[in-house]
Amino acid sequence: MDDPLSDGHAPSPEWLPPGGETGNLVRRIDWGRTTLGPVAQWPASLKTAVALVLGAGFPAALLWGEDLVQIYNDGYRALLGARHPDALGRPARDSGTGAWQVHEPLCRQVRADGEAVMLSEQVVESSSDGTLPLYVTNCYSPVRCEDGSIGGVLVTVIDDTPQILARRRQEASEARYRALFESIDEGVCIIEMIFDGQGKAVDYRFIEVNPAFEQHTGLVDVVGRRMRELVPEHEAHWYQIYGEVALTGEPIRFQRRAGMLDRWFDVYAFRYGKPDERQVAIVFSNITDEVRTEAALFAGHVRFRRLSEGLERLSRADSSAELLDQLLRAAQELAGADGITVELDNGSFRCIGRGATNGPVWERSHHPLVASVTEWAIRRRETAVIVDVRDDDRVPPAVLEGVSKRSLVMVPVGGAIPTGAVGAYWLELHRPDDEEVAVLEVLARAAGTALARQLASERLRQSEERFRVLVEETAQAVWEGDAAGALVVHSPSWSAYTGQTFEEMAGFGWLDAVHPDDRPRVEVEWRAAVAGRCVFDTELRLHHRRREWRWANVRAAPLVGVDGEVEKWVGMNIDITDRKQAEQRAHEAALHDPLTALPNRRLIFEYAEHLLAAAGRKHSQGAFLFIDLNRFKPVNDRYGHEAGDRLLQEVACRLKAGVRKEDIVGRLGGDEFIVLLPYLEQTQEAMNIAQYVVESVSQPFVIRDAEVSVSPSIGISLFPQHGMTVDALIRAADLAMYQAKHCSGGAYCVYAPDLEHRDDVSTTMEGRLKQALARNTFTLHYQPVIDLRTGAIRGAEALLRFGAEDCEALGPGLFIPVAESSGLIGAVGEWVTAEACRQHVAWAAAGLEPVPIAINVSPIQFRQRRFAQRLADILRECGMNPASLQLEITESAVMDNADDAAEILAAVRALGVKVVLDGFGTGCSSLVHLGSLPLDKLKIDRSFVQGITQDSTSRAVVEAVIALGRTLGLEVVAEGIESGDTLAYLKTHGCDQAQGYFLGRPLPRDEFARQFLSKGSQS
Repeated sequence: MDDPLSDGHAPSPEWLPPGGETGNLVRRIDWGRTTLGPVAQWPASLKTAVALVLGAGFPAALLWGEDLVQIYNDGYRALLGARHPDALGRPARDSGTGAWQVHEPLCRQVRADGEAVMLSEQVVESSSDGTLPLYVTNCYSPVRCEDGSIGGVLVTVIDDTPQILARRRQEASEARYRALFESIDEGVCIIEMIFDGQGKAVDYRFIEVNPAFEQHTGLVDVVGRRMRELVPEHEAHWYQIYGEVALTGEPIRFQRRAGMLDRWFDVYAFRYGKPDERQVAIVFSNITDEVRTEAALFAGHVRFRRLSEGLERLSRADSSAELLDQLLRAAQELAGADGITVELDNGSFRCIGRGATNGPVWERSHHPLVASVTEWAIRRRETAVIVDVRDDDRVPPAVLEGVSKRSLVMVPVGGAIPTGAVGAYWLELHRPDDEEVAVLEVLARAAGTALARQLASERLRQSEERFRVLVEETAQAVWEGDAAGALVVHSPSWSAYTGQTFEEMAGFGWLDAVHPDDRPRVEVEWRAAVAGRCVFDTELRLHHRRREWRWANVRAAPLVGVDGEVEKWVGMNIDITDRKQAEQRAHEAALHDPLTALPNRRLIFEYAEHLLAAAGRKHSQGAFLFIDLNRFKPVNDRYGHEAGDRLLQEVACRLKAGVRKEDIVGRLGGDEFIVLLPYLEQTQEAMNIAQYVVESVSQPFVIRDAEVSVSPSIGISLFPQHGMTVDALIRAADLAMYQAKHCSGGAYCVYAPDLEHRDDVSTTMEGRLKQALARNTFTLHYQPVIDLRTGAIRGAEALLRFGAEDCEALGPGLFIPVAESSGLIGAVGEWVTAEACRQHVAWAAAGLEPVPIAINVSPIQFRQRRFAQRLADILRECGMNPASLQLEITESAVMDNADDAAEILAAVRALGVKVVLDGFGTGCSSLVHLGSLPLDKLKIDRSFVQGITQDSTSRAVVEAVIALGRTLGLEVVAEGIESGDTLAYLKTHGCDQAQGYFLGRPLPRDEFARQFLSKGSQS
């Protein structure tokens, strides 16, 4: 076949996106020389597929026709390597690779069956630079023509390399661990300790055991089961020992007899994993010389039968009183002692008794001797065998007066956490044998198990009651469905909420109550959840009985039987209408300026992009008017911010009244406005509107009974003459506005190319900035940040001031944009950082208690390649504690590229520096990204704070931000506090910190230290 690439320059089709380098090659191909034929003859489906591939942000390729001709994008080009660009426009089989032997049958299958196919973990050959190979997943999807036939195959590629390499490393590590674990001769097990409400170890669950474990213990199938389930009579001290290891982290080695197996073990135990996981690893060896069987404890059949009967009676005891009675009777029958004594206490029931010939005798308290030995056995969690009470260190002499008892055995009841004791005593000197002790221990263990069962049953009842109350208090409807997901049980709460009868809701009729726009999605999700036996969780609109649609969160889960099959589905609905409405209000507020109710920067930019796209299609023309108010700052300073806000509102009204119905007026921020003129027959119309705006806005305003005047400087950019992108047109209008401001106080100017080269105010400002950097004439002022709960100072924001002896000081709004556009912002930002760090260290050296200092970081500086490293260098050079430095990053700087920003912020946080998201609420934050960003504080934008007292939208946004900060565990700071009412409102609604002129103006360093640091602030 002839080479389809040619040097011809055919006009680019309108439907074809840029597509990068590969897109340019596609435009240069003479398609008439390929099997696809001339572009003009391509079907619409082929054009659409090619546009999708070239516009995709991920590797993609289109294989079209019987020959599977390849068209791909820049992302897919990297996978072809040296085969690009020869592969473009040619049949895929001509690529000459072994991989095509795998891909071709799949493509043919997709064309034949019309179903998508996935091919996972495919290895892409490594490039010549020696990098590791790529592991990818290819998805082959059919592309249908207008007549329904399959014209081609769309190939999309997902890079699985990180996941697959990580999985292989993990598998290799686990294989090494498993080989050692299974080959060791000693028994090894990992257990998870179980504690009761008082923090005492009562049981443990086996997590993992090695093959030698069964050989040493004789226990099988233990993983996932509790020790008390496997060996209910397991001694209490084992739980105590392992519980202390889990809690303290101190390893222990000891030798001890395991009564449940009648074996001796050499044991080493240490904490395994994280402290809160409460896991213990145990390595042990069997050191028993001979195996003693438990049957040796029972000398004869009669005693065994009586013990069985006693244990059965204990297991059937329904109350603590009955349990005590049966324990006394069984012990008296089996122990062969002169008397029996018992004490049980499960936290809510306590009783003391002793055995007598004609039945139990209930007592208020033990004899002092019995009470003393009982207390010892419970405290030590072990059996007390006292052959002679008159000659035993465990018996205080004070309790022996008038005692008739001579020998005594006392066994704790309740395992690792004893809840009582059972004992036997003899009036004559007697050495209790193993059988007598064992009987009491078996009864004690059985009683402890029965008591624990009763306690667990009561806790289960209480848990079920709490769950019932929770559901009744939170859910608006609870319902049940069968294994197939069909409602088969009448739900009165569903009927009460939706108004549906049982006949209407039965089966899948409940879907009729779902909003028509939501139903297709909900039905697909519900059937997928039922088929996959997974939790169903979605948000939808339900028809309420009051004939309105209300939002609900619907959750359902399958109940699985012992056979592993789903028995039924249980679900509940929670009304979330109020939350949804609040989210909608916050969304609308985020698109409009809270002060003037005009579209804000975000909405203006979105509308402008659509406007320019439509103008390009229709070949129409229009204009951007960039408006800046002259003399606004003096009005704001003289009459206050409230008067300034009122003036901006009046200007907004005049702007809206002075433009056409189809024109859009927006506020960019501060005293800057913009007007979009979408359709102009003549460019002179834009100048006429600008002149009208100049005349209208220049008329005096009456604010607070005072007449004030401002004038607009307007820059005009035209499209398509001056550009067809929003950034280009706004920049052109901005340059023209500065020219208008330079020429006259109130005038307009149309952009001209020579404005780019004039030595205007920006050039002059750039020279002054360079001079200030060289002569170190910048200064920092510090504004206090106050804790709204305590009133104490919690920090300070460092604010840059710039001026010279022969001119007035300039605000950041004038020189920061020039510093950014001229490339000086990095040097200016580093000066601010270093100066703030030096000042913090100087205050500390002077004996003051400096507070944390916050500095503002320009988006351009934030995105510089070595930003975090340079910050670390400055901190080290100045000797400042990183924890005392806070960086304020604007919301737009973070959200422009959230993934890169998260990486930079993580590096900053790793230094110990805190991160503040500044101006929150004015941008377009995604809650998904916001929750994953490493932040410490949210700073509410001053535009919302200053609108609290007069604008419900501002209040809604402020409350939403405070609630969001509380949910994410972030401190919330409000800036721009100008009145006591605003401060009181923020205190009431739980805002953490605040700053503003009402609390303290920015001050030079010495004045700031005198007013705030000398008072003993808290850092």
